[in-house]
Amino acid sequence: MPVASPFSSSTAATVNLKKQDISSDCDGSTTTFTVSSTYKSGTIEVYWNGLQQTSAEVTESSDTTFTTSFTPQSGDNLVAVYVEK
Repeated sequence: MPVASPFSSSTAATVNLKKQDISSDCDGSTTTFTVSSTYKSGTIEVYWNGLQQTSAEVTESSDTTFTTSFTPQSGDNLVAVYVEK
């Protein structure tokens, strides 16, 4: 969903904010997850069972993958929100 960029002085600038539910990848052993679109570095937010995780718990591995310091179990809810490149 395109939204106005808070970092631009122009009102015409927009960013494409993506939200992706990756709960189906939670299996009790996986800690590296892949999203469907490339994201801008530093923009990914990860929510585990509804709680936003800090940069201490989430490490960007590439522009489509990130690693967690925790191991989501089967049935857990994992959502990534990011700005698409």
